[in-house]
Amino acid sequence: MKRIIILVVIVFLISVCSSLATVFAVDNASGQLSHQIKNSDSNEGYDIIILMDCSGSMKKTDPQSYRKPAARLFISLLGEKDRIGIIGFGDSAKVLAPLTENTRKNSAVFLSAINKITSKEFSTNITDAVKRGFEELKASNRKNKILILMSDGKLALGSKEKDEAAFKELSGLLPEIAKSGIKLYSIAFTELSDIKLLEDMAKATGGFFRLAKADKDLHIIFASVFEKIKSPDSIPLEGDTFTIDKDINEAILLITKQPGTSTTLIDPSKRKHKASKYGKNIQWYETKTFDMITIKEPLAGSWKVKLSTKEGNKVFVITNLSLKTSFDKGFVNKGDRVTIDAWLERDGGIIGEKDVLEHISFSGNVMSPDGQTTKIDFAKSNGKYISEFIVNITGEYSVNIIAESKTFKREKVLQFKVIEPSQPKADKATHPEQSRKKGIEKGDWNSVLIKFGIINLVVLLAGGIIYLINKVVSRRKSKLKARK
Repeated sequence: MKRIIILVVIVFLISVCSSLATVFAVDNASGQLSHQIKNSDSNEGYDIIILMDCSGSMKKTDPQSYRKPAARLFISLLGEKDRIGIIGFGDSAKVLAPLTENTRKNSAVFLSAINKITSKEFSTNITDAVKRGFEELKASNRKNKILILMSDGKLALGSKEKDEAAFKELSGLLPEIAKSGIKLYSIAFTELSDIKLLEDMAKATGGFFRLAKADKDLHIIFASVFEKIKSPDSIPLEGDTFTIDKDINEAILLITKQPGTSTTLIDPSKRKHKASKYGKNIQWYETKTFDMITIKEPLAGSWKVKLSTKEGNKVFVITNLSLKTSFDKGFVNKGDRVTIDAWLERDGGIIGEKDVLEHISFSGNVMSPDGQTTKIDFAKSNGKYISEFIVNITGEYSVNIIAESKTFKREKVLQFKVIEPSQPKADKATHPEQSRKKGIEKGDWNSVLIKFGIINLVVLLAGGIIYLINKVVSRRKSKLKARK
């Protein structure tokens, strides 16, 4: 009898602990499974429609037509499995290039379409642009579908009645777009644009929003959109130096330039490369505001690049040793806890060997909208590394994650915008001590301690029950002996 009762208690204990473990796992890895499935699907290719503003106001806001080379840069960064379409809009929307495979033989199609972008249209019919883009993507059976809208103006068709009708139609389109699994990424070009409308459109479809304050920033904004969509591997540019390791097959440099300057690249053999003369394994696309340099089978070692500005420089790499994350949010509510996970993969498999990970460090920092940079720590968990922090002010955030050892470095840059929550959350009142001055607050261990306490309480209760059972059984034995 005693053994049966103890067995029942043990079963009870195991089931309770198992339930707690499940809760703990779900709490700490919430969304990771679905995000990982998304990551595995990301290589299937995207269907992307770029909606380019052709209204007359672009003559003032983009007199040098910098949006054209920026669009070419974006297309060049995408892969051959992606399909791209281009729509120009002003008084109405016109398909300049239907969805077309992003292969080298089709580059002339995209170049021709981009060159047809003008700044001559009278009005800015955003609704018609989104509608035409949606029609193009609806016919696609691909999972990954994105609209990229860039505009410097407001929804303006010449009369109040037309504007109201177009806005009503647009408001009805957005839920349909979201339901179809299409995300809308919006770029507000200058602060004169309808920032709220463009941001709300991105939020309604689970997309991403960026503000380009000047025409010279457009290539940086398009590069950040590429990073958000594709989450490419990159390596840190430390000053004017970056290091290529043996696992890197290709490097793509995006170098931002000041007007009138040129870029010089120096490889590990001390050979200099310029836009006028470079190695056979290098492709060089030069513009007034940036250079895009592609190096196939780059030499391993330390490279240097002559920079005219520290802002907007990137080194993307193609490698079989990748830094991964499941974080893909474009918007986060103010006061929310943000969880960032990171791990390394080699040839598509997660690196989890203890002896390998002992020689690899994970670190990161968060740049808040106020310009403050805060270091974040990562805790190891089954080959993955987790960091948490609370966002306390609204605006655009940037998170840099770096994994490094003595032989390599990998970097991942995450961007998102913190917004005011649409409805006040009940649990916000439980954190009155949160600072409003700091952009982030590092995650605490309260939840972990609470769960630890619950588990210990269950163990103590089980122990107490077993102790009482022993007492009862002992008394019954004593009574039986006394009767005999």
